[in-house]
This record gives sequence, C-alpha cells and structure tokens, in this order.
Amino acid sequence: MDFNTFDTKHFYKHYLSYLVVVTLLGFPITFGLVEEGYRFIFWIGYFLSFSIQISILQLRLLPRKIPALVESGFPLFTVFLSFFVNLAVLTTILVLEYPFEATSGFLIAYFLNLLFLVFASYFSGK
Repeated sequence: MDFNTFDTKHFYKHYLSYLVVVTLLGFPITFGLVEEGYRFIFWIGYFLSFSIQISILQLRLLPRKIPALVESGFPLFTVFLSFFVNLAVLTTILVLEYPFEATSGFLIAYFLNLLFLVFASYFSGK
C-alpha cells in the first residue's frame, strides 16, 4: 500500500471501525477462552498493541507532511523501528513475568493489525 496516495481520513475511519468490530467480536470469544481473572490483563495487552501499531502508523505517515523524509530513508527506518518496538514490548512483558494472557492479547492485536493492512492494501488496489 502506498502511504502517500490514499485518503487518511477514510483510512482512519475504516481502521477505527475495524478495531471496534474486532473488539466487540472478541469479547464473547474471551469469555470462553480466557480465565475470568485474566481477561483484564488480556485486554491490556490487546489495547497496548493496538496503540503501538497506531503510533507506528503515524510515523509511517509523517513523510506526507515532511516530503524530505522520503529521500532520507525514513520509511525503511520505520519498518525496522516497528519490528524492534514490538519485540521490545513483548520482551518486556515476558521479563516482567506478566501472565501469558497479556502476551497473547498483544500478539493477537498485532496480527489483527497486519490483517487489516493486508485487506486495506488489497482493496485499495495498490
């Protein structure tokens, strides 16, 4: 997907509606799969991941406002930054010995974010 050519307002409207739908569909699923005491921890990991993904997406859209960043390799930098930030958060969750539900919530939200970007890329035709 070319981040320089799409309508950001339209994109964010779809992204936030996707987030709401996936979250609402996730509530009944977590009642069956996550123990009662750990549901809140699962959702903390889930929303932590989505907030990180939205922040990284904001960085990837920064060259639209500052075109000089495109020549400096900033888009490539954000790909590596995205990987290392997500890896650092996962490592922190594991080192601090949070329950597995926080890690699983983080990873589920991460892959749901990637799934949205795949769908957005496919339907945008780019």
